[in-house]
Amino acid sequence: MEIPTRIEVEGGAVLALTWSDGLVTTIPAPVLRAACECATCLAPEGSGSWIGDAGAVRIVDASIVGAYALNLTCAPDQHSTGIFPFDRLRALGEAAATLEE
Repeated sequence: MEIPTRIEVEGGAVLALTWSDGLVTTIPAPVLRAACECATCLAPEGSGSWIGDAGAVRIVDASIVGAYALNLTCAPDQHSTGIFPFDRLRALGEAAATLEE
């Protein structure tokens, strides 16, 4: 698994990751919130799934989990139970870049 060499939250709106091969991926906060796969968000009733205004989603905290993932806290719902493995973040960043092209 590749580990980012730099992790930045840009104004709460974007997660920017620099990888050892020089690639920089950026993932908008609403994309991350919608991609959460925690037990709450994957529950049959979807009680943790974000259903509000995507424009209101912000990253308010990011912390490293072990040597393999990030835990994010997102506003406005203060959701903080999702863990995003680095390989998943790389894939999300590459997919976001493809959508921008």
